[in-house]
Order: sequence, then C-alpha cells, then structure tokens
Amino acid sequence: MGVTNTNTIAYKLVASGSILDLFDDEDILVSDNITGLFDIGTLPVDFSRTITLPATKKNNAFFEHVYDISVDTPYLFSTNTKVDAYLDFDGIYLVSGYIQLNKVVLKGDLGVLSYEVSLFGLVSSFARDMGRNYLTDLTSLSSYNHTSSYNSITSSWSGSLFNGDIVYPLADYGSGYQFAAGTLQTFGINDVDGALSVQNFKPAIRLKKVWDACFEQYGYTYTGSFWNQSWLDDVYMVCNTALKYPEYSGVDLEGFGKIKVGAISGSGMTDIVLTSGSWTTLPWYNELSDTQNFYNNGAYTVTKESNLEGILNININVSCSVNNMPGTLTANGTWQMRMLETGSSTPTSTMPLQSYIIFFDQLQNSRTGQIDTTYELKTQFKLYDIPVGTYYFQLRQSPNFPSPTVAPIVTLDPKQTTKSFLEITAVNQAADGRILDIPTNMPYGTNGIRLIDFIKGVQKKFNLVIYPNKTKPNQMVVDSFNSWYKKGVRKDFNRYINLNDPIEVVPANNLAVNQLEFGDTLDQDYISQQFSKAANRPFGQTFYTDTQNYFSQGKLEVRTTFASTPLLQIAGTGLSGSVAGANPTPPNTYFSYISSQDYDQDRNAACNHSGGYYTVYSSEQGVDNITKLYTDYGLTTPFNGGYQYWRYIDTTNYQYYAAFVGYDGQLLGYYPC
Repeated sequence: MGVTNTNTIAYKLVASGSILDLFDDEDILVSDNITGLFDIGTLPVDFSRTITLPATKKNNAFFEHVYDISVDTPYLFSTNTKVDAYLDFDGIYLVSGYIQLNKVVLKGDLGVLSYEVSLFGLVSSFARDMGRNYLTDLTSLSSYNHTSSYNSITSSWSGSLFNGDIVYPLADYGSGYQFAAGTLQTFGINDVDGALSVQNFKPAIRLKKVWDACFEQYGYTYTGSFWNQSWLDDVYMVCNTALKYPEYSGVDLEGFGKIKVGAISGSGMTDIVLTSGSWTTLPWYNELSDTQNFYNNGAYTVTKESNLEGILNININVSCSVNNMPGTLTANGTWQMRMLETGSSTPTSTMPLQSYIIFFDQLQNSRTGQIDTTYELKTQFKLYDIPVGTYYFQLRQSPNFPSPTVAPIVTLDPKQTTKSFLEITAVNQAADGRILDIPTNMPYGTNGIRLIDFIKGVQKKFNLVIYPNKTKPNQMVVDSFNSWYKKGVRKDFNRYINLNDPIEVVPANNLAVNQLEFGDTLDQDYISQQFSKAANRPFGQTFYTDTQNYFSQGKLEVRTTFASTPLLQIAGTGLSGSVAGANPTPPNTYFSYISSQDYDQDRNAACNHSGGYYTVYSSEQGVDNITKLYTDYGLTTPFNGGYQYWRYIDTTNYQYYAAFVGYDGQLLGYYPC
C-alpha cells in the first residue's frame, strides 16, 4: 500500500507527547508489507523513514530540551537519544516507535533551518535491540542457576526443579552412548561400569522462559493468547553451548583429567617383566596427551574424588604352558589393575580386567602344549572412588597355579616396542557439586546465536505474527496466524490510494503451494537418531498436500533453526553418583556392611565388634537369599572372607548377624547376634 500526504489529509508526528510541526510540502511515503508480520528479523520490517522537520519555535523548544541543543553550538547534540514517537494519519494510528535526530541544518546568520530525524517503527527498534545481543547475554536467566548433582537431574524428571522450568533430557552430545548386553563388564550405559554421570547431562529450559527473558531484559512486553496455551509448558530448549559437557566457571571439562601416556623406546620403559602375583607400576613417562597437566613423572593427579574411566592397551609377550596361563575364568588366575598413592603403600580401587581374563581363558581352551607369542590387548576399565591425591597406575597378572608350578613369563612391550598405552577418557564426577550457570550454557553455535535469530526461529516454527501494540509503547502483540487473521476487520482505503500510480492485482490462489513440508533440523543425539531410523523422518517433521485448490502448485519447505527431540528417561541408566550421595543404590543391588576385622571361628567376637566397617554388595535382597558377596557394586570382585566370621548388617531390617564367608565371597552360613 502506498500513501502520500495531501492538502486534505494531515499527518501528525507525535514525539514524547508533543505534536511536532511538519513542512507543508513534506511527502511521507508509508509502505507496509504483510510479510513483515511473519519475519521479525527483516529490517526495517514495519517502518523506517527519514523526515525533515522545520526549525519552528515549537520544534526548536523540543529539540533544545530533548537533545540538549544549544543556540550557540547547535552542531553538538546527543546522537544516541531515542524519543518515543508515533505517526497518525487522519486519525489512523499508523506507526509506533521512536525518532532519532540525525543532523541539524544551518545557514549562516539564520541559524537552524531544519532538523533531519529518522522515524523507526517499534518492530524495527525491537529487531535492532535483539540483533545486538545473544542468548548468552540473558543474565536474567541466572535465577535458574543450580548445583549440578544427581538429585538435581532426577528431581527435574518429576518437575520438581524450578517448578519444571528446568529439565534434564537424555541426549548424546558426542560421547557415543551404547547399550550392551552380557554377564560381565560391558560398559554400555545400561551397565554399572558404563553408567552415565552428572557431567553427561545438560539442562533444558522451557522455551517460554527464554522468550520472556528476551523481552523483559531489554524493556519490552508482549501480549496475545499464544503463550498462554498449556502445551507450551512441555516445549524445552536444550542448553547446549559447546561440546560434550556443560560449561562451568574456572574449569574445562572437555580435557579435565584426560591423559594418554605410553613408553619411550630404549629408556627403561620397555621390556618390563610382569612378575606373576606381584604388582608392577606402569613406568610410562611419554605423555601422548595431557592438555591440563594431570600427569607428571609417571604419576597421575586426582583433584576431585571421582570414578575414572579409561582404556588400557598392552603389548605383551607370553611364554608359558597353556595349563598355567596368566589369568583365566576357570582357575585362580587373574588380571588386575589398581592405583597406588605416591609415598604410600596403601592401594585403592583394585579392579579385575575381565576382557584379559576372558581372552586367556579362551586361549587356554583352544591351545595345547606351550606358547611363546606376543599379543596386543586393549580393554576399557573403570576405577571407583579415587580420593584426591597423586597416584601410580599398577598392573598384576596371576597364573592359574602358584609356585612351585612354573610361572608364565609375561613381558610388557618386548623388544623395545612402544605399542602399550594408558588413557583416562573420563573423570566421572568432574561436574558434581559445581554451580551450573544457565546464561553461560545457552546455545552458542559457532559465533553466538543472536536473540533476533532465536525469535525468528520461534516465529517460523509456530507460524506466529508479531506486531506493535497501537496503544502501549514498547509492547508487541504475539499471536498465531489463525488467531490474528480472525481478528481482522475490513477497512476502506480507496480514498488513500494514489490512482496516478499503476496498480497490480494478483489472485491470491496463484500464490498457494501444493505441497508443504514443515520441520526442524535433525539433531544428532541418540534419541533423535533412533526416532529418525524408526519413522524414516526427523522428529517434528510433518507434510501437507493441498488436494482442494486446483491452482496450487509447487512445493514449500519450512525449516526452522531448532532441532527438536523427545524427552525420555530410560529406566536404570544415569545412576553415577553425585553430591547427594557418591554412589546411589543401583537397581536390584543390595547393600550391606561387614566388619573389616576377621574373627576366625568365634561368632560371638564378630557380633560384639563395634567398628571398622566397609561396604559389600550382592544381587539378592535379604540375608536369607544372599549366596555371594562382592567388594564392588558391579559384582565383579568377590569378597575374600577367608572362611571366617564377620559381623554383617542386614540393611533390610538392620539386624546384626555373624556371617561365615568363604575365600570366594560365598555366604556359607549366618547366625543372628
């Protein structure tokens, strides 16, 4: 629509409550395009014009007051000052926004002749403010800051964290989650040894709360019925600002505690004999990767009590009888790994290396006679509850039969090879107890996500129209297209049309498309990928074909800047420990406590003991059903009871018993105390 001023129809430019004088011959072309309602980010969107105002007494007083213009120095004024203004056209409220003074026109002794101002519509002003700032600038969202913990994550699943405004979805941010099945260590996220930890979860915030923060922080309000719909309470945006882990102040979790070390040829780090039944400190000083300096002089530093996940790759030569392999499932042999604190003889977290044990068990069953072969064996491992300190990594192999049977000869990195390495891939509790700052963790992309791009994405996703309120300054009206269209009224603009200009009429149905594809960008998290494989389409994608309009043609793809994903908790995963409890009870695993002192055959001494307890585990509930006890809740290391009595506490009823336990953890009998 094009409109020009005439003698019979008058404009009114009202700024800060004052009606400013206009030149009689000032023509102001007002053009408006309905597409501005659907793309809030296209500047100037609704209206932007440069207007020249005469230096009348009224205008001079206004500019002297608002822009601090002096009669003596009229070329000095506050260029950044914005003044609320609106444009009235013959009683029709056209534009609401602000004016900004660009320049003052002078002529010799005559002084000021005119003022040049720019009139911006509210949408233009809004878009400019939103275009200068980013999602990470929304400091008002810091009200959602909280402590990262197991309790925070799980409470969000029931809507108890900030009344449901924050929720922690299950999503893969690049770690490559896998589900695995097996009776031994599998390291899948459905297994204790591969369970997710606090740092694997990123929060998601309700979309409406981010939308509200964009308006409130920069002095705008909005009205309309769209955001009052209850289903929007279930629409969240994941706070995924960077790589695998959330962002925390003062620490970079991407490299926290992660190292990779190996041997150097000809330096005493190769051709290391792993003496049967003895612990060998891994003598590796070659730091292949250690971005945050956690490994020095062969020792690893733990700065936060945590579980450690890693990979051990050993290149070994084994020379032995197949009947006395270095560790199998079917005999007494074993492969173990532990950490030993420097300057101390007290080890921590002794764990079996089950894949090595299985390998030699299968090798024993498939060979006869003698072997003298070099193998390269790689395994995942997990070490539990490592206190703060500096540690050496140690390795032990034990054969099937002790001396005097000839022990196997196991040589690490034989003939000066340097294929072996140890890698710490995750410090599981690195995030626990840290304060998660929501603004810092808002999506950032490559160069930051501007607020205007976020608003445009929401506008496109939900087919919204956004336009300024005609009566309230700095207020936008936000409605769905259907709601906005139903509010329309018929206006007669015939007398405003300039009939001297060509008029082009295009039938509306010629603009209609035949096929519409509406969707979001496919995310790479595990759940979205699984949905895409099952449904053969990205989550949130829909299709529409017009079968009614004969004239419709072509295809329109509407693609938003968002990536939708369903929120799903998979039962039994994510139990990794946190501030609220370093190791919460795994499903169907029973906790008990046993005295750390043995009492030979004296059950009464066991019952009367009052201190020195540590935790053991079983898969059964209640002392009547327990058959075997373990020292880890992964149920991989049997408790060595030594065929002696131990005081046992049944935590199902807190009854004390004298329990008779064998070397292999078998519960052979019990007596109430």
